[in-house]
Formats: sequence, structure tokens, C-alpha cells
Amino acid sequence: MTWKTTLFSLPILFVVLISECQETVSPKTEDHDRSGSVFTSVTAGRIATDGGLSRGVAWGDYDGDGDPDLYVANSNGQWNAIYRNNGDGSFKKMTDDNGDVKVISEVVKHGGNSQGVNWVDYDGDGDLDLYVVSRGSEGNFLFKNIDGLGFKRITDSPLTDEGISASMACWVDIEGDGDLDVFIVASGSGSNLAFRNDGEGVFVKMEDNPLSSGRGRGRACGCGDATGDGLPEFYVANAQTTNDYYINLGNWEFKKVSEGHVVEDIGYSYGVSWADYDDDGDLDLFLANFDKKNFLYRNDGNGNLSPILEGPVSQQTGGASKGHSWGDYDNDGDLDLYVANGTYRPDMYNFFYLNQGNGQFVQDFSGHLKKHADTSAGAAHADFDRDGDLDIFVANWGSGDQVNRFYENTTQGKNWIMIRLGGAKGNSYGIGAKLSLFADQKVQYRWMLPVTGYGSQNDYELHFGLGNSTKIDSLKVQWVSGEQDVYYEPAPNAHYLAVEGGELKPME
Repeated sequence: MTWKTTLFSLPILFVVLISECQETVSPKTEDHDRSGSVFTSVTAGRIATDGGLSRGVAWGDYDGDGDPDLYVANSNGQWNAIYRNNGDGSFKKMTDDNGDVKVISEVVKHGGNSQGVNWVDYDGDGDLDLYVVSRGSEGNFLFKNIDGLGFKRITDSPLTDEGISASMACWVDIEGDGDLDVFIVASGSGSNLAFRNDGEGVFVKMEDNPLSSGRGRGRACGCGDATGDGLPEFYVANAQTTNDYYINLGNWEFKKVSEGHVVEDIGYSYGVSWADYDDDGDLDLFLANFDKKNFLYRNDGNGNLSPILEGPVSQQTGGASKGHSWGDYDNDGDLDLYVANGTYRPDMYNFFYLNQGNGQFVQDFSGHLKKHADTSAGAAHADFDRDGDLDIFVANWGSGDQVNRFYENTTQGKNWIMIRLGGAKGNSYGIGAKLSLFADQKVQYRWMLPVTGYGSQNDYELHFGLGNSTKIDSLKVQWVSGEQDVYYEPAPNAHYLAVEGGELKPME
């Protein structure tokens, strides 16, 4: 398949082109000693200096030029923002430029009380569309991508019906039919919602389904194949009531787990994500709590989740945690964890845990982690400068002018490989696929599950750190369709596109 698909023509009346702000500033970083610090703060450019009441963030290459762009959801009446990656380490905040009069384009002149953001190919045509969910009376927004140049707002979809007050959406192929369905977490009156994709962006609300329940206390959702049968499970983080865990039985049937710490512990849960932190081939779960300790749950391989009650990840207090993102941030071959914390307090710092390679973590206090006491919400990563490490953007909401934070990864001297997926029509970005990388007598696992933490999404490029390893034995991709591709001895320190049923292609 071709990575970027050209859409059929549409009446020009409905197309809103995105143009560029006049300002173009290459990111600059703080002038401090980087030794021992994984991240340094970007300090120049609108992406690093804009303030607001920001909530969710999402990375995605909407214009198909090979590098990730960024969307930020803002609340309390503020417009949302989109930053286009120029490919040279700088960004432009995008507007619809009409001569000397700057008019915010269709995709960002909305906001109000936006929360969760997804770049997602909802209609299966090969490019990234945009879905934004909102709390309160304001409706959700669905924007169709028009050839990477602009967007058409879709208003006749059940995904944008009035009365959907939501904080996050999880997109995944629920029943394994080849296209992406969506689960929406209710925040306010009403229940959670599940929609079946009947092809080409036609959605049907699933009435009387276990997923279409809840008490309006939802804050975040996580989806992933915890049982290893190829079908995604769902976990819902709820505020001040029990959390929900649904085992997928196939054909839109679910078993709701009713016992165990993972559903019996009550807190103000605010973020959740799946990741294989111990590299045993199954998905574990991290739960971020606003009012108590966070929890790390280990999967026994069959979807049974047990709390890890020792170590800093599950023992640290005082975080008021929300968004977070797993990634091998120091490129040493195992998954680390960044946690965004947020409430009004002068000593509110975010958490950063480095994996020691044996399932144990140590907390990193270096660099910005001891300098920025922000009120944070969503967080997500991408290799914005394509240098082989993961950079992080953090949304802050403490006040109308509190700046968001953009952190450049400064890791050097370690090897890596990064993979984008080209899936079959209907799931063109390979959501749900499992990747296994064999190198230096070790196996690393990644899943294409970009939604993360609270209301946010990582870029659609999977990253493996290799440490000092200079040779990769093989890379295996297990697609949701059941097809499996194996690529032998790909060269490290490069970006690739893995095409379902096809080649592993180097990317510029």
C-alpha cells in the first residue's frame, strides 16, 4: 500500500485549508549541564511558550510528510491548537490565513471544554483524521482529513451527537473485522458509549452492551489484548468509585471482572495505560490516581492483574497523577514511565521512573524534574526531530497563562530502531498489532496502542532502544488480521515502514 492515500474530490465549500503562522522559531533548549538528565526543556517557539488550560495532547503525522505534528485540547472556553512540524526541529502554529486577517482554521477554532484527542484514520482511507471529545454541553468534534491540507468538520455522525459529555476515547478493532471501532468514556451525566464501525466511517451505537454502561464518573480508558487471544480488553478509570475491567469474549460480548484489587480498590482514578514493563510478552497495567498512590498491575499472561505493592511506581504519594506515557526514554532496551501530576500546589513535580531491566524502577530527579512545578494533565511522546529517541509534550492547566512544557530527549551514544505500520484498509495504521524484536539474546515487545494516560495519544511510530547492541536478529509483526510478517536483520539507527504482507521499507 502507499502510505499516503489521495482522497476522492469533495466540494471546495467544505474544505478548510490549514495555513501557517508567520512566526517560525527553531526550538531552543535550556543552557544547563545535561549530564545524567534524559530531557531538557525547549524554551522557544509557540509550541513551548503557549499558555492555557490544556488537557489532552496527541501526536500524529496529519500531513503525511514523515514527521509528527501536535494537537492540544484546551478547556474553559479556549480554542484548541495545532502545531505543524517543519521537519527541521521547528514548528509552526497553524491558522487559516486570509490576507492580513488571521482566522483560526476549522480544526482549531473550536475548544470550549475539550479533553481527549485522537489522531485516527476513522474512515480507513489512509490518512489521519481528528476526533476531540468534550465535557459539559459542548459536543464532540470529528474532522475528516482532506489530502493532508485541511479538514472537513463532520456533524452528521453519531460520534458527534449532542449530550455526549466525555473525557477520552479509545479506538481499536473490537471484534476483529478489520476496521476501527470506538469506546467513549462518559464524564458527567449518562453512560459510557461504544460504537461499531460498519465500514468507511459509518458508526452504529451499541445499545445494551456491557461497554455502554457506567455512572458518568469515567476519566480515562485503556485498551489492549491482555489475554493474548487477539481481541482487546478495556479498562476504565473512574473517579471515586470502583474501576471497570472488561474481558473481550468476541462478537461484542464481554465479561466484566468483579473481583480483585484491580476493580475493588476505590480512588479518584484519572489515567490508565497498558504496557509490557517486564518484557514477558503480555500487557501489564498502570493506573494513575489523583488522591492516593498509583498502582502498577502485573499480568499473569491470562489477563489476571495483580498489584505490585513494592517499588517507587506503586509507593509514591502526593502526585495527583493524571496523564502518563511508557517509553524507552534512555534507549537502554526497557520501558520507562513518565507521569504528569496536577493540582494547585507549589511543589507539584512530575514523576519519571527509569526501568532497571529487571522489572524494578528508580526515580530520576534530574533536569527539569526538579525545576518545573506545574499543574499537568495529559502527556504524550514522539520522536519530533527524528534522532532516534522519544521527546515528551506535557499539557498544563493550572491557570489561563501557565505554559505547556515541551521536553527534548538528549540521550546519546545508544542504538535504536523505529517502526511505523502500514496496515490493511480499514486499519491503515495497524492499531492493535504486536511487535517482537529479537536482539542480543533478548526479546522486546511493543503494541500499536497509541492512546495513553489521560486524554492523550503517542505518535504512530513504535520505538525500540537497543543500548549498545549493534545487530538486530529479527523483527516480527503480528497483525490484528492474524497475518504475521518477519523481517530479518534490519539495520539499527533507522526509521522503517512495515507494510502488512509486504516489505520493511526504510523511511527518509
